[in-house]
Amino acid sequence: MSRGTLNRAGRMSRRADSGQSGASAWAVMVSAVLLSGAVAAAVAAAMLRYGIEPPPRIAGVRLTEITVAYTTRAASAGETAEGVRAWGGALEAALDRVANRHGAVLLPARAVAAGAPDLTAEVEAAIAAVLAHTTGGSAAPPGDDR
Repeated sequence: MSRGTLNRAGRMSRRADSGQSGASAWAVMVSAVLLSGAVAAAVAAAMLRYGIEPPPRIAGVRLTEITVAYTTRAASAGETAEGVRAWGGALEAALDRVANRHGAVLLPARAVAAGAPDLTAEVEAAIAAVLAHTTGGSAAPPGDDR
């Protein structure tokens, strides 16, 4: 073989090598894209199934009205400090029960501009049930979620 033939064969060999390298790189890139897409799909499916909870609802309670009504009654009836503490504990328990029952965050009614349900009557009923339970009844009040 002559020297020109060797040069030509070497150039053709280099072209063939670079062509194979390009095809190999293309296959690696396609595989990487497919693999990353599969991982992204798996992560998205896991988040949808296990990681996302619905946001809590918002509801309003007219706490000022409830408190003013109680303090007026307590002052006129000469309520003891122990009775006032019992009512405060009943208010906290009632707010917890109503919030849990509705899966809602309870806010003072003044903090809610519009559109949230008012659960004041339900909170008042829960306060009465908690007080009835703590002052004498041995059975759990109706609707007790605990």
